[in-house]
Amino acid sequence: MSPVTVRDARRDDLPVIHRMIHELATFEGMPDGPQLSVADLEEDGFDSSPPWYFLLIAECEGEIVGYAMCNRAYSSWTRRAFYLEDLYVVPSRRRAGVGRVLLQELCARALASGVRRVDWHVAASNSAARRFYARLGARDLQLSEGRLALRLDAPRIEAVAHGHLLNADNVLCD
Repeated sequence: MSPVTVRDARRDDLPVIHRMIHELATFEGMPDGPQLSVADLEEDGFDSSPPWYFLLIAECEGEIVGYAMCNRAYSSWTRRAFYLEDLYVVPSRRRAGVGRVLLQELCARALASGVRRVDWHVAASNSAARRFYARLGARDLQLSEGRLALRLDAPRIEAVAHGHLLNADNVLCD
């Protein structure tokens, strides 16, 4: 097998990445989950300033075999952080070190940027990924820190923004 190389994504990679995002969603049992288009990826990653995300592309012999989609975050505890939204390797290249190479590059960039932590989620049902991450030394925050990963989706974001809280108490300043 040829060596895997990692590089930054280019605009012309986005149709392949879009397809892979849907492959990942199908693998995770949510084929209708992704609600974004190639145009959204282009706007948010290449036309926004600053970009909403960055993509690392894993290639082998000129073929894209995986990607890591990340965004920059900020922690009041550790300052700079990366959030790894997706790490995906095509099925034919899994267990060949592609994910390791992508994470190595991500961590090298984290070091160069002064990033003190990289966070992500993994499906509880994905035992192969959980074993892989454990070998890297990743901690399960729910187990180690008693934290849960929570989310407000778009309808609830809108509701909260307009003051429509569920079982809300009155907030008063005296």
